[in-house]
Amino acid sequence: MNTLVWIQREFRTTALPALQAALSEAEKSSGKVMVAYFHDENQVIGEANNVWLSYSLLQLKADFTALGGQLCMVEGEFSSMLNQVIADYQISKVVYSFQVGTPFEQMQQQALEVCKHKKVVLQPFYSEFLVPAGEFLNKQHKPYLVFTPFYNALMKQSHLIQPIEESVGDIGLTLKLKLKDKHQTWLSLPMNLQNLIALPWAKKIMQSTQVGEQQAWHKLQQFLKDDLETYQTDRDFPSLLATSGLSPYLNFGQINSSVIYYYLQSLMEEGHLKSEYVMPWLRQLVWKEFARHLLMHFPDTENAPFQAKYQSMHWQMDEQIIQAWQQGKTGIPIIDAGMRELWQTGNMHNRVRMLVASFLTKNLNQHWLAGKSWFDNTLFDADPANNVMGWQWVAGFGVDAAPYYRLFNPVTQSVKFDGKGEYLRQWLPELKHLSNKAIHNPWEYTEECRLKSIELGKDYPQPLVDLKQSRAQHLERVALMKTAS
Repeated sequence: MNTLVWIQREFRTTALPALQAALSEAEKSSGKVMVAYFHDENQVIGEANNVWLSYSLLQLKADFTALGGQLCMVEGEFSSMLNQVIADYQISKVVYSFQVGTPFEQMQQQALEVCKHKKVVLQPFYSEFLVPAGEFLNKQHKPYLVFTPFYNALMKQSHLIQPIEESVGDIGLTLKLKLKDKHQTWLSLPMNLQNLIALPWAKKIMQSTQVGEQQAWHKLQQFLKDDLETYQTDRDFPSLLATSGLSPYLNFGQINSSVIYYYLQSLMEEGHLKSEYVMPWLRQLVWKEFARHLLMHFPDTENAPFQAKYQSMHWQMDEQIIQAWQQGKTGIPIIDAGMRELWQTGNMHNRVRMLVASFLTKNLNQHWLAGKSWFDNTLFDADPANNVMGWQWVAGFGVDAAPYYRLFNPVTQSVKFDGKGEYLRQWLPELKHLSNKAIHNPWEYTEECRLKSIELGKDYPQPLVDLKQSRAQHLERVALMKTAS
């Protein structure tokens, strides 16, 4: 019996139950195993995500090769290529790790249809969740809609968090299945990904970044050693780089949440780490879990507000304004710094993500889907569940959302979390000579700007909107919408 291990976002060679099951069965039955990633250019998340994907595929291929195994990278329309693999290699079973959101749900449905037609067994594994998807419900047997009760229940029932065995077996077994001559290209990176990472922009955003399972563990160890104890106090300050930086590695399954959980538990039990430092960071890991559960239960929220009454919200949808926001040319320094960091690095500090999302949806009155789409296209860690939950939370109509009347004041936030302007100066060099006071809101320090030879509207944009006025207009829009509904 030949088994296909279909890789989606599980770019690791350890702690992967789908791979372990396939290799174990092959050893018992003398069957063969193919491990394959299917690249359908019409079913991807975004460009920056694809850059990380490309480097990750190359690293995973190298990891498989080092272990005496083989990774295939199949390019083409997913359904037809899956059909071809099953037919050409006598596949009788397909195993995969279940994922949520677009494009994974659509591809999983296509896989179900192909396997049903070919009379092939299709078996999902839920290793990318801390607890079994769809089974972790509240006392009313309904999904949790508020994070804190979800988190508290999970911690009280932590025995439900599924431990994952690290060893997957003999990866060398994947070499037994010989590729046909016409499929030798499957051992190389798909051509459209090769073209992507050859672009100067792609090379630039990856120039100081390493991917892969080994690097993920290295980053975790460094974080636990250097930054864990100060995480709770420093994580909101964008210039401090006080977070783990593990988000894209988690997103691509180069390190697994359950494995991290049990690793942290063992370190605490052995006295190497204190729970008072571990739990605030672990709480953030559970946010990712919460987002995945929500999207699995409410898939329509990818494109529509969870709170249906906000469906009638009037959005301006001005392409020039959206473009100014995308390019970091809004005239609000903390917003522009965040958007430029995003474009140049594929990353953005979490506090700043909230600020730019609030500013786009509430001050600029632009559709949240325009922001979500830009994040999808430019973030390394673009994750369907996290992205949807984040944008709906900030906009005020998701589950457990920030109140609609809460607008982050970007100047106040900038002063609070970047008081010395270090983050601003890093991404806005045209403002670097301004004082620590003026750099947060230069339009109120026109004389200092003149003395420093900074002409607003030329060297740096005038603000797109008046912050106080745009806040009042947002509250008016929401009031009108509530009256209409």
